[in-house]
Amino acid sequence: MNKNQNSIETNDSTIHSNIEFSTEPQIHRLELEKQNSKLNDAQQLKETHDRYAAFYDNVPVGYLILDQAGNILAINLTGSTLLGKERASLLNESFSAYIVQDDNDRFLNHLQQTFNSSTNTVTELRIKGPLNKVIYIRLESLVIKDAGICRTVMTNINPIKETVDYNQELLHGHRRLMQNLFKIQEEERRLLARELHDELGQWLTAIHAETETIAYFSEKDSTIHISAQAIKECIKKMHDAMHDMLSQLRPILLDTLGLEDALLELKKQWTSHNPHITLELVFEGKFDKLSELINITIFRIVQEALTNVRNHAQASQVRVCLHRKTGATATDDTLSLSVEDNGKGYNADQIPHGLGLLGMRERAIAAGGKFFVRSIPNHGTQIHAKFPLDSSNRRRKTDAL
Repeated sequence: MNKNQNSIETNDSTIHSNIEFSTEPQIHRLELEKQNSKLNDAQQLKETHDRYAAFYDNVPVGYLILDQAGNILAINLTGSTLLGKERASLLNESFSAYIVQDDNDRFLNHLQQTFNSSTNTVTELRIKGPLNKVIYIRLESLVIKDAGICRTVMTNINPIKETVDYNQELLHGHRRLMQNLFKIQEEERRLLARELHDELGQWLTAIHAETETIAYFSEKDSTIHISAQAIKECIKKMHDAMHDMLSQLRPILLDTLGLEDALLELKKQWTSHNPHITLELVFEGKFDKLSELINITIFRIVQEALTNVRNHAQASQVRVCLHRKTGATATDDTLSLSVEDNGKGYNADQIPHGLGLLGMRERAIAAGGKFFVRSIPNHGTQIHAKFPLDSSNRRRKTDAL
């Protein structure tokens, strides 16, 4: 019995030893798998970190973290390249040290607005880049709550600024050209009107006098008399046509009596040709001693506006108002023009096909003024222009074109 019992105990011990021997490799294998899994996770994390770091460093904008004092706590490679310094040397440096001095206050205001707001704050300013080259940048910052820091995106907008400056230069050149063209055009019109009046007008007057003589001595000859009367009628029509042409080319009253009388004459002629449209002409203030440039600009804008009303507006009423406002100083002296009709109007968002509105706008700008148009379909069109009458102010504005 003891033998059997000893045999059983020996077998149990052997089995237990075998079990322990067989489980040890499994545990070791599991530990190896766990370690391998951790290594794989660490490798993947490193690869992800490397990809993120490469992306962070090489995005086309500078990325910074700033504290409330404007010190640089972190910056990517693009940002350090824009500032022209090694990244390590920029850490804990004040960002304002790289800003053009005149724009420092703008940066300080940007920081203040950023830390006092929960939304993005955007500012444009200039920094000193590599070799102290001035670079225009756009800062967009967002505060990180309870951290006392903000994330800032720094974008190089130099190419945009260069394009804008180039376009502005083209625009200014175009407007200087338009100003000179208007001046040359008016001078040519003046010369042509003078030639028509002095040369053709004299010939027509001479022919009319000869016709009167023929008509007087040919009363007994009905055929000659009728022909003479017909010639007189033709000459009258030619005189009327020439008078209209002269008014279009160069209003004589504008040079002799001034803007108000020239507009009254324009109203008389326009109404005679467009009796179905009621034209109201309103003057508020005094319009003497205005410059030739202002006189001809106002007259041409009104002339073109009335042409548009006749050809396109389908209006029954049009109102032209000229208002002069005088203030305590010469800079407060302004002239305002409005032309309003009750016609069909148009969609102001669409580019007009004709050159009428464009010509009026360019004339107003060339004279140092501002030009506005407001129109709603079926609710008419309103044209407004405003001009400074202070000669020095207007000269500065014109030179700026």
